Amino acid sequence: MENRIILGIDNSMDFLSIVLSIEEKLIEERHIRNKKTPSEILPVEISHVLSNNGYTINDVNLAIVTLGPGSFTGIRVGLAFCKGLNAGGNIPLVGVSTLDVLASPFSFMEGYYLFPLIDAKKGEVFSSMYCVSDGSVKRLTDYRSEKPERLAGVIKTPCICFSTGVALCEPLLSNMQDVLVIKKGFMKISGEALIREGLKKADGPDKNSLEPIYCRKSEAEIKFNVTI
Repeated sequence: MENRIILGIDNSMDFLSIVLSIEEKLIEERHIRNKKTPSEILPVEISHVLSNNGYTINDVNLAIVTLGPGSFTGIRVGLAFCKGLNAGGNIPLVGVSTLDVLASPFSFMEGYYLFPLIDAKKGEVFSSMYCVSDGSVKRLTDYRSEKPERLAGVIKTPCICFSTGVALCEPLLSNMQDVLVIKKGFMKISGEALIREGLKKADGPDKNSLEPIYCRKSEAEIKFNVTI
């Protein structure tokens, strides 16, 4: 289908990010940090974005949602909302990794390794290693949750490190050669990258997974010895 109206949602990081586009052409992008819980503001903010641009949810042809890693609650709320759109409105749904979306804008850094780091709380970071080759960002490792001191053997150089977990890792990274640390910026996902990564999945041959990417057990799983 040409000229699809696409709704993108990231609720895995500190900001609720909502993107509206026609194919890869962005119409509106919002990043919201609110004291209210995501489940309270998500439907309202999406309704505002759509109505401000003359659309309703019935006009959406594709939904893209981040699967994590990141906030356990945020991931569940965002994914549940989008699954509701899929089930109730028959809107096709695609899931993408938050780390993949964070790495995507660096596709012009040929020959570099990319190391997006998300603050996982509890003194850990979510991460994965990527490389840029032939204008494409390729993931080299699994998504993981680690203490910063355990990352030294993972990092390949020359490397660019960025996003919400860099402050936690700075003592390690500052002593490494050929490692560029971006301290400001990339604290939320790029709407353009979210749409681009989602369209790759939607239009590509790979089977789309909607399983959340948690990387570690939640508090409930640890406390009550259950699997979520």
